[in-house]
Amino acid sequence: ITKLLARQNWKYTTLVLDSATEASIKSMESPRVFHVATHGFFMNEVKSEKEDGKEGIADNPLLRSGLLFTGAGALLANNNIYEFNKSDGILTAYEAMNLNLDNTELVILSACETGRGEIKSGEGVYGLQRSFLVAGADNVVMTLFKVNDEITQELMNDFYSHWLAGESKRDAFQAAKKRIKNKYENPIYWGSFMMIGLD
Repeated sequence: ITKLLARQNWKYTTLVLDSATEASIKSMESPRVFHVATHGFFMNEVKSEKEDGKEGIADNPLLRSGLLFTGAGALLANNNIYEFNKSDGILTAYEAMNLNLDNTELVILSACETGRGEIKSGEGVYGLQRSFLVAGADNVVMTLFKVNDEITQELMNDFYSHWLAGESKRDAFQAAKKRIKNKYENPIYWGSFMMIGLD
């Protein structure tokens, strides 16, 4: 993808391994595209004691959904949802709402299950995809279940190739999914990917 961007003279920053920190994500200033390829998660409802009849932290679905960055392993090993926002490593959906994405055209959450969340009556789905839209992104690409890494890379390369060549985001995305579907018939390879947003 970076090669495709370079050919179009796009400026980009690549963060991998130790540089892919939660703090570096939080310091972004409204990039045109934010493409993240990591692990995503959504935890089902966690039983918690309520204080004074109020919801506990674990009842908030925005704190039970997130993306993993450097240092996430230690947080997950403790299996303590209350630590997710206290230390760097996991960007929760709650934290993602506060990112500066006012002029961000596209967020791609190229990770497993980034479209999952909790349905709230009259409000829609509370999860990562909602948080990135609230933060200002025009469109979000997400996944509804586990995805294959190699085929995801193929789909993303196809999408960027056509979008950067002048097709609309939605047309390029749908066409990339169709090409993957023609090559790999089983929906497990292409059915997970969705694009939501303004256009």
